[in-house]
Amino acid sequence: MAKKSFAVIGLGQFGISIVEELVGNGADVIAIDSDEEAVKKVSGILPTVAVANSTDDEALKDLGIKDVDAAIVAYGSHIEASILTTVILKEMGVKSIIVRVDDAYYMPIMKKLGATEVIMPQKAAGVALANRLGNEDFKDFYKLDDKYSVVSIVINNAYVPAQLKDLSSKDKYGVNIVLVIRNGRSFVPGGNDSLLPNDTIFVVGGTKEIRNFREAINGVKRGRKKAA
Repeated sequence: MAKKSFAVIGLGQFGISIVEELVGNGADVIAIDSDEEAVKKVSGILPTVAVANSTDDEALKDLGIKDVDAAIVAYGSHIEASILTTVILKEMGVKSIIVRVDDAYYMPIMKKLGATEVIMPQKAAGVALANRLGNEDFKDFYKLDDKYSVVSIVINNAYVPAQLKDLSSKDKYGVNIVLVIRNGRSFVPGGNDSLLPNDTIFVVGGTKEIRNFREAINGVKRGRKKAA
């Protein structure tokens, strides 16, 4: 299978983290920013990195960005640059254009301008934090869409081990257990596998359903008032 190629435009902390993960996953990456210091931060891990203005279509063409599988516009707060870059990428024929925005007002605008996906990292981080703070056993929280999330839950010491087929998490609670981490080892569980105290499990489902499942295996959250 041929490597996928990506362009990361804007090398702030968000853009650099994307570059590092893509390179770690073996992808071909072109990274650009108008700030020379930002470019230097990733120059050691990339063969193609350039100080360039992403609103200059000729500069993007010279770098071969029109041929990438996907381009990530990672500026965020620099909305004018994000808008112009998105339009240029669309006109160049880049098939997948992912744009970061920090203001929800610009999400539909970016879509109309040609972005295939618009993300708000700050909003996602806020949602994740609120859910972790509101649910003491949620270790990590990743919102997939308006309905489904992935949550990691640490099973407490009082849990009585049970096989997944007997737990029936999908039928009883509407959630799926997709990964178990035990003693530093990760595995995808089957029906005959058991959950044990101190396991970390990754669960996919609606937030309400995951919360109900958490309460079933770890007990009702302390401090919650019981209904009369």
